[in-house]
Amino acid sequence: MIVSMKKVSLVVLDSQREASLEALRDVGVMHLDLQPEQGERFHDLLGKKDLLERAIGALPDRDGKAPAPVDGPVDLDAALAIAKEVDAASQREFCCHEEIALYRREIDRLSAWGDFDPRDIAALKEKGVDIRLCEISKAQLAEMPAGIQPFIISESKTGYRIAAVIRDASVAFPFEETHLPQDRLSEIPGLIDIKTAEADRHAAEVHSHYANKPMLQRALAQVDELLGFDAAVTSMKKDGPIAYITGFIPVKKADALSAAAAKHGWGLIIADPADGEVVPTLVENPWWIRAINPVFSLLGTIPGYKEFDISIWFLLFFTIFWAMIIGDAAYGLLFLLFTIVGRIVFRKAPFEPFLLLFITSIATITWGAITGTWFGAEAVARHSAFSWMVVPEIASFASMAKGQTDVFVMHVCFLIGCVHLTIAHIMCFIRQFPSLKAYAEVGRLSLLWGLYFLVRMLVLKMELNPVAIYMVGGGLLFILVFAEQEGKFFAGMIKGFSNILMVLLGSVGFFSDIVSYVRLFAVGLASLEVAKSFNGMATGSLTSGNVLLIVLGVVVLFFGHALNIILSCMSLVVHGVRLNMLEFSGHLGMEWTGVEYRPFKRNSSDSNSI
Repeated sequence: MIVSMKKVSLVVLDSQREASLEALRDVGVMHLDLQPEQGERFHDLLGKKDLLERAIGALPDRDGKAPAPVDGPVDLDAALAIAKEVDAASQREFCCHEEIALYRREIDRLSAWGDFDPRDIAALKEKGVDIRLCEISKAQLAEMPAGIQPFIISESKTGYRIAAVIRDASVAFPFEETHLPQDRLSEIPGLIDIKTAEADRHAAEVHSHYANKPMLQRALAQVDELLGFDAAVTSMKKDGPIAYITGFIPVKKADALSAAAAKHGWGLIIADPADGEVVPTLVENPWWIRAINPVFSLLGTIPGYKEFDISIWFLLFFTIFWAMIIGDAAYGLLFLLFTIVGRIVFRKAPFEPFLLLFITSIATITWGAITGTWFGAEAVARHSAFSWMVVPEIASFASMAKGQTDVFVMHVCFLIGCVHLTIAHIMCFIRQFPSLKAYAEVGRLSLLWGLYFLVRMLVLKMELNPVAIYMVGGGLLFILVFAEQEGKFFAGMIKGFSNILMVLLGSVGFFSDIVSYVRLFAVGLASLEVAKSFNGMATGSLTSGNVLLIVLGVVVLFFGHALNIILSCMSLVVHGVRLNMLEFSGHLGMEWTGVEYRPFKRNSSDSNSI
């Protein structure tokens, strides 16, 4: 759920501005309204932060035991000195690699010209012999201007490489010259070796500071904290002897801030946020719903303060989509195994990603078992140990199916889509009730389910339910009448009917959104066919009796199913996330423009100034 917020105005004596902010940071509950304009010290801190980030990025993680993290504050001056050394060495290494790349490009460019010393050409030019290198076509060679003597060096695909001697300085050279190198071709490999050795020395200098990486990371955290504090100081507005700053706090944290204000003698105003204000969003859910948080973090999406928290619905339907898209019980078992092993190995890692993988793995195993899909192998599905779990109406293999399973599964997809979108409109109805506008959601629900019957007829060739026409018509009428209601009924109705074209176009969007859910069937079917194809490729080798062919068959199976899993996971990101973030969120009217709640608090145990 999205936590309710209060707007806070905090008033302090200007002479106690920094001391008050230090105390406020210790309370750690207020999200501050920070001004974008910052002073010279802020930009100086930004430069130091950038230096530390570059230095940390230049220190790659090594195999084996990582250096122990640093607890408590570090000497920022010492950390910055180390960061400068690392950054300088890293920049020198980068420049060496750039020069090496340039030398190699020179080899590629000049290899067709053979080995020559450009200094000889320069010396001849000083003595009045002007020699130019260029590539020309056969036609250009035939029409060579008087005063230019060509000497053919070699033949190219399009013509000739020539050394042109300029006999008459008044004649303009009409061809594009090949620029002379600084060094002869035979010298360049030696120069590359010299630069490679120099780059290795600089790399070794960088790596020698690997043990200082935790120190630099801790220093970066301290600089971040100083940046936040400096932004808070400069964002405080002054009015005579007092200074003030505004922000937001969760309602349940108001008592803690009030107690701190009473203790330190601050003036404090706590009120409801005004309409139009950008209020930060804090989402709090039970531990099992937080399993979906890694997906939101990956997408970088935050609901607006007045939007919906769809975490529970996202988790529920994302799990269903995951199971149907991956579709294979054996793949689900592999995911479950890797999840358990990963959690054992990475005990200190956040719990939510492992919980999400556990839930989705169980769902995938369940769907794969009832469809009879185990590595896409029909023989496995028909085995008595697995066949009893298969539901014939959705079985993956024709020998175990009952009726047209493709049609039935597509029907299930459309039904899932309608239920998914129905939840969105019910949420909108509850949010808007008792306003008359809420009844437009009733119309959208009627339109949605009427179009569901139409989709069944057009896509699945099922008989059209006569009620569908009335549901579509009635739904459109409700939308036109109630969508624009803002107090005056007839004025709202007239305004609604004036938007009839947009409403009709929106109904087409409803139709396409329902059809969009068929991707669950299509992607799952594609995954099954890929698995069956690799199984067919390997079957002959595995039954040949030849050891080498058996090994080859095993390799084909391994890499084939690994590729299929990777492709399925990519499809999951594209399609499974899309149905939640576009179709479902679109029917909720969500824009995902929220600002994350970031309380002004002390992140490190202590921080020293720079």
